[in-house]
Amino acid sequence: MPDNQDTMRRWSFFTWGTYYLRTVFPGMSVTSWGRSPEHNAAVGGKPDSQHLYWTAADVVWDAGTRPDLAALQREAARWGLEVDREPDHDHIEIGRAYV
Repeated sequence: MPDNQDTMRRWSFFTWGTYYLRTVFPGMSVTSWGRSPEHNAAVGGKPDSQHLYWTAADVVWDAGTRPDLAALQREAARWGLEVDREPDHDHIEIGRAYV
């Protein structure tokens, strides 16, 4: 695990990037952000999930506001974030280059 200064820098970067996405793409709601190891295991999360470090979030969209994936990924990349699309939500996490 990174030292506290590194951890806070990564968390802050992720938080501001996620906020930026919410301003560019209104209608976004976070349904899962940080998780305890127990909760992560209970929902089938990966053992090395960034949710454990509070640098990942699952988001859903108000009806008719879910953005085109390529546009969302392009804007996320401006903040060093990556987006994976699932049928019922989008997963945002800090980019692998920042892990």
